[in-house]
Amino acid sequence: MRVGLGSYAFRWAIGTRDFTPSNPLTPFGLLEKSAALGAEVVQICDNLPLDSLSNTELTDLARRATELGLILEVGIKGSRPEHLRRSLDVARRLGAHLLRVVLTDAGWEPSFNEFVAIFKSLLPDLRAVGVTIAIENHFHLLPAELARLIEAIGDPLVGVCLDPLNSITKLVGVAETVATLAPFTVSVHAKDAVVTRPHTGFYISGCQLGEGLVDLQGMLAAVRAAGRSPNVLVEGWMDRLDDEAATLAQEEAWVRQGVVYLRQLLNE
Repeated sequence: MRVGLGSYAFRWAIGTRDFTPSNPLTPFGLLEKSAALGAEVVQICDNLPLDSLSNTELTDLARRATELGLILEVGIKGSRPEHLRRSLDVARRLGAHLLRVVLTDAGWEPSFNEFVAIFKSLLPDLRAVGVTIAIENHFHLLPAELARLIEAIGDPLVGVCLDPLNSITKLVGVAETVATLAPFTVSVHAKDAVVTRPHTGFYISGCQLGEGLVDLQGMLAAVRAAGRSPNVLVEGWMDRLDDEAATLAQEEAWVRQGVVYLRQLLNE
């Protein structure tokens, strides 16, 4: 297992639909910052879409990653066949061997059998370029449904990107999510959260790794017990603060602490 970070660890430095920082972090800037923070792996996801880069820029990005000693992975949203194949070409040009996939996007929610057919048809392409697909337990399928999808595809080149918290949106807790998906895991997103009750309902908010309710050590142990050794990537659910500078400073501090914390867990 190697420790790294996903681009969603820097959601505020990169920007969102509702917030644009004064100097948004670019893919090249993300590499520099990741190396400075001690990451070994960088998963560049859909908040920094790489298919907008030219082939020359992709070559330059791959070269810079090599110079910094970083392993690159790619992450996309949506599993339309043409999008998957374009992204495999991006991964090939970057020398990336893992493509994390969020199954659905706006207007794209195929049936279970259609998902199976899409990924089975992609297997020859995966073998040709040496890329493994990691389907994230995002907000569409229950963990049990995702496990059934991986089993139906039936190939080691298609596994799970395990996020301990995402399935809360389906009312499935962390322990059940990990137990269900650990046997299929080829990528791990590490995040933590606390639960408060400000009124009659509950509010789940992100926190620094190791300071919340997620048993990160237990999650890594479950993945290892299943015979898996995926890269583990810092992510976060940090709320934006009132001040941009304070937001970006806290975000970077959380990422720095997260890299250190994960390395400690993996060395225990």
